[in-house]
Amino acid sequence: MNFANYSRLNALKYSDKICLIERYPDKNRRRTLTWKEFNDGINKVGNFLKKQLGIKKGDRVLHLLNNSLEWLICYFGIIKIGGVVVPLNFRFISEDIKYAGETSMPVAFILGSPFLESVGSIRQDLVTVKNHIVVGEKCPSDMIPYDEIEGSNDTEEAMIEMADEDDLALMFTSGTTGNAKPVIHTHGSLNATAIGNGMSMPLDIKDNYMMVHPLYHSGSMFLWFPYYAIGAAGTLILECRNPKWILETVDEEKGTGILVVVPVCVDLINQIYNKEIVLSDYNLSSWQYLSTGAQPVPHHIFESLIDLLPCKIIHTYGVTEGGGGVTWAIHHDDILRKPGSIGKPNFCVEGKIVDDNGDDVLPCGVGELIIKSPRLMKGYYQNPEMTAQSIKNGFFYTGDLARMDDEGYYYIVDRKKDLITCGGENIYPVEIEEVLHSHPYIDDAAVIGYPDDRLVEVVMAVVETKKGMSLTETEVIDFCKSKLARYKVPRKVVFQQVPRNPTGKVLKRVLREIYTSSEMISSNEHTS
Repeated sequence: MNFANYSRLNALKYSDKICLIERYPDKNRRRTLTWKEFNDGINKVGNFLKKQLGIKKGDRVLHLLNNSLEWLICYFGIIKIGGVVVPLNFRFISEDIKYAGETSMPVAFILGSPFLESVGSIRQDLVTVKNHIVVGEKCPSDMIPYDEIEGSNDTEEAMIEMADEDDLALMFTSGTTGNAKPVIHTHGSLNATAIGNGMSMPLDIKDNYMMVHPLYHSGSMFLWFPYYAIGAAGTLILECRNPKWILETVDEEKGTGILVVVPVCVDLINQIYNKEIVLSDYNLSSWQYLSTGAQPVPHHIFESLIDLLPCKIIHTYGVTEGGGGVTWAIHHDDILRKPGSIGKPNFCVEGKIVDDNGDDVLPCGVGELIIKSPRLMKGYYQNPEMTAQSIKNGFFYTGDLARMDDEGYYYIVDRKKDLITCGGENIYPVEIEEVLHSHPYIDDAAVIGYPDDRLVEVVMAVVETKKGMSLTETEVIDFCKSKLARYKVPRKVVFQQVPRNPTGKVLKRVLREIYTSSEMISSNEHTS
C-alpha cells in the first residue's frame, strides 16, 4: 500500500477534522489544515510533479525545508506519485547538500528560500537536478515558486499503487561517525513503523501529537506516523526554544504526547524549580506522556520529570535503520525501578544480544544489540557491501553494546565504536558520563579515549559546567574517584561546550578530531 493512502482515506472519513496545526510562538502565528485541505495540498504537489515535471515512480526528489505545514505536504506529495523523497538536514552546509545530491541523483529539488544561498554555490554540481521548486517569498526567475503549485486547482487524486518493497525515502543518518549514511525505507517499512508505534504507545483518534524536533529525522516524524494513520491530529511547534511553549500547546491545543531530548528536559525542570514556569498556570489535563530518546538520560532527570509533571514519562530507543524511535521503550512505572534501561522490544520487534561471532550472549553479559522487524530499512542506498555488513540473517546490527537483565530489560552499555580499551580493560564511556552528569556543577559531559603509549588508551572527559559555576581538573577527577573504579577515572579533563547534533547525540567524532588527532597530541606533548 502507498503510505500516502492514509491522507486520502482520512480526507474521506474526517474531511473537516483538524489534521495539522502549526504554531510559531516567537512570531505569534498559528495555521491549521483539515484532513481535506492536507490531502488536497498533497495532490496539488503530486500532480504538478507528475504532470508538469514528468516525475515518475522511483525518481528521487531532494527536500530541504524547515519544519512547516509545507514540509509535510511536499513529503507526502512526492511519495504519493511513487517518487522517493530525500529529506535533508536543514543544518547541512553546501558540501553536505552536494554529497547528498551526488549520492541520491535526484531529478528535482524542493527547497525553502532560506537555503538558496547554500544551494546556489553548489547548484552546478547537482547535475541530475532538472527543476527547483522554492517554498518562500524569494524565488529566482529560473526556479519554480511553490505559490504556483499552491494556487493550482488540480486536486485530482494523484496516488498510484505501491508495493510494500517499493522505495519511499532515502534518509541520511545523523552521521556522528563520519559521512551520513543513506538509508532506504520503503512503503512497507514505514507502514510497519506506524503500526508498531501505534501498538506500543498511547493512541486515540482524539489525540494531538506535538512535534518540536526536525522532521527530516526519524524521531518526532516516525512517532507521529500512527496519529497520521488513524486520523488524529499533530501540532508542529516551530523553533521551540522555550519549554513554556510546550506547556502552552498542551493547554491551548489539548496536546497529548511529545518527544524531547535531554537539554529540553533540563530547561523545563530548571524553569519549574526557578519559578519561571508555574505549572498551575496551565491546563495540562490532556497531556498523556512525555517521551525521551536519542541519548542516555541521567537518572536524576527522570526523577525530577516524574516528580514534577502530571503526565507519564516514557524512554525510547531506536535507530533510523530500524524504523526510528520506539523500537524499544521503558514505561513510566519501570523507569525508576530500572535505572539506565531502555526497556523491552516493542510490537513486532525481536531483539538479541550477540558476541563477535553472532552467537547469543548469556543474560547480563555484554554484546552487540541486533534487531529483526518488518520496520527495518531495505538497506543502504547503492551500497550492498555496507548493507551486507549491517544486515545478517534478517537482523540489523546496531553497533550498540548492550546487556539484558534477568527480567528481560535491555540496557545500552555504549557504542561499540566508543569502547575504550585501557590496559586490557574495557571501559564504557556512558557509565562515566552518568557519574559526571550527577555532579551539581556539570551541565553536560562526554567521554572519549585518549591515546597512551603504555595503556593504549586512557579516559578523557570533556566537561561543560553550568552557567556561573567553575571546576578544576583535579576536582573533577577527585569526584570520579569517589564513584568509579580506579581504571575508569579520567586521566585528562578539558572544559568546553559538548558538541551535539540536532537530535541531541554527542558528536564524539568531532571531539576525537579536536583532542586525539596526531597533530593535537604532538602539540600537547611539546607544551607539557
